Amino acid sequence: MAQPVLQMDSEPPPDQAQPAPPNDHGAPEPFLLVPDPQVRRGWRRLLVDPVLTRQTLRLGLPVVAGMLTQTAINILDTVMVGRLPPELANPGQAAIQATLPLMWLVGGFLSAVWVGTQAITARRAGEGHDLFAGRALTNSLFISATAGVVLTTAAILVAPTLLAALYSDPKVVELGNDYLRARLVGVLAMATTFSYKSFFDGIGRTRVFMNVAIVMNVLNVVLNYTLIFGVEAVGIPALAVAGAAWASVIAAYIGLLLLVTWSFRPSLLGRYRYYTLRNLNLDVLREIVRLSLPNGVATIVVMVGFVGFYWVVGQVNDRYAVAGNPVVSTANAALVTLFMISFMTALAFGMATATLVSQSLGAKRPFLAERYALNAAKLWAYVMWGIGLIFFLAPEQVLGLINPDPAVIDLAREPLQAIAVLQGVAAIALVLAQTLYGVGLARYVMVVEFCLHLFIVSPVAYLFGVVLDLGLMGVYVGPILYAGILAVAMYWRFKRGDWKELRI
Repeated sequence: MAQPVLQMDSEPPPDQAQPAPPNDHGAPEPFLLVPDPQVRRGWRRLLVDPVLTRQTLRLGLPVVAGMLTQTAINILDTVMVGRLPPELANPGQAAIQATLPLMWLVGGFLSAVWVGTQAITARRAGEGHDLFAGRALTNSLFISATAGVVLTTAAILVAPTLLAALYSDPKVVELGNDYLRARLVGVLAMATTFSYKSFFDGIGRTRVFMNVAIVMNVLNVVLNYTLIFGVEAVGIPALAVAGAAWASVIAAYIGLLLLVTWSFRPSLLGRYRYYTLRNLNLDVLREIVRLSLPNGVATIVVMVGFVGFYWVVGQVNDRYAVAGNPVVSTANAALVTLFMISFMTALAFGMATATLVSQSLGAKRPFLAERYALNAAKLWAYVMWGIGLIFFLAPEQVLGLINPDPAVIDLAREPLQAIAVLQGVAAIALVLAQTLYGVGLARYVMVVEFCLHLFIVSPVAYLFGVVLDLGLMGVYVGPILYAGILAVAMYWRFKRGDWKELRI
C-alpha cells in the first residue's frame, strides 16, 4: 500500500534518523549525520536552513565549479572568436551558437547516462553498498563508450547537410561546418567523462571533476589562443573558428585521461572494484538505460527546440541584418552565452542536490530528502537573482565582455534585462528538474520538456518575433514563458511526494 503523501507544511513524521548504515568499509556517509530540520512557518519559510545549506554547498559548489569551468570552454570559444577581425568575428560567433545545439543533440543524448549512473550510485552509497556502487560505473562506461562511437560517426556524416538546410547565411554555414565537424570528434570524450563524473558525484567526491575541469579550462585558454590566432614563430597557422573547436576537443580528451588516471587510485579501486568484466550485468545496464533514456530524449527535444529557436532568430536576422554580418544572430549568441552561465550552474547544483536526495532515500530518510531539495531550490534561486541583478543594472558592460560591437549590445540589452528578472524562477525549475531525474521521475520531466518546446518556445518566439515583428525582444517571449511554466510543473510534481516511494 502506498504511503500517504507528505504535505509541505505538516510536521515531519518520525523519520528513520538513526545513524547511517555503515558502508562496506565501515564509515557512515557524513551527510547522513545531519538531523531532520525543523518545519518553518510564515515568512521564515523564505529563509534557507543553515545546516542543510552548509552540507549542500559542501557537495554542490565543486559540482557547480566543475560544470562552470567546463561551460567556460564553450563561452571562451565565443569570446575569443569575437576578438577576430569583424568580417570573421560576427559570423564566427553566430556559427558557434548555431552549431552548439546540433553538437549537444548528440553529446547531450549520450551524456544523459549520468542520470542512471548517479541515481544508482548515490542510492547504493546511501545504503552502504560500495561494490554495487562501483558496478554502476562499470556498466555506465560500457554504455557511453559503445554508443559514443556509433552515434559520433553517424553525426559527423550528416552534420554538413543538416547545417546547410537550417541556415541561409553562407558564411555562417561555412564556418559552422568547420567548427561542428571538429567538436563532434570530442563527443565520445564528453559522454565517457559524464560516466566518471556521475559516479564520483554519486559517492560524494564532487571535487574530483571540479579539479579536472579546471585543468581542462586552463588548457583550453592556452590552446584557444594558440590555434585561433596562430603562432608564427613556431609555425602554427591561425585556424580562426576551427581552431576554437580543436582546442576544445584536445582539452576534453586530456580531461578524460585525468579522470581515468584518478580512478586508478588504490583506495578507490580497492573499495569500489569497478574495473572488472564480472561487473557487467544485464539488469544494471537495463536500469541505467531505463533511468537515463528519458533524459536523453528530453535533451534531444530541448536541442531540437533550440534549433527551431535559432531558426526563428535567423528569420528575424534576415529582415534586419545584411549578408555576412548577422548582427541579430550575433546578439542572440551573446545572450545565449550569458544565460549558459546561469543555466549550467543551476543544472550542476541540481545534480548535486539529486545526490543528497538519492542518498537520503537510500538511507530511508524521505523527509530529509524532501528538505534538501526545497532548501537547495530556494538557495540557488537567491544566488541566480543576485546574478540577474547585475545583468539588469549593467547590461551594456556585461554584453561588452562577449562582443564589443555597439549594434550587438543595443539589440541584446532589453532581452537580457527581461530574462534577468526570471533568473531565480529558472533556477527553481532546473534544480527541481534535476532532482526529479535523480529520484527516477525522468519520464515526467521528459514529457514536460517535450510539450514546452513543441508548443511554447519556438511557436511563441515566431509569433512575437516574426508575425508581430517585435524583433529579438519578441523572440525571447518564448523562453520567458518556458522558464515560468517549467518551474510550476516541476514544483507541482515535487510537492506530490510520490517520488519518495520509487525504488531504484
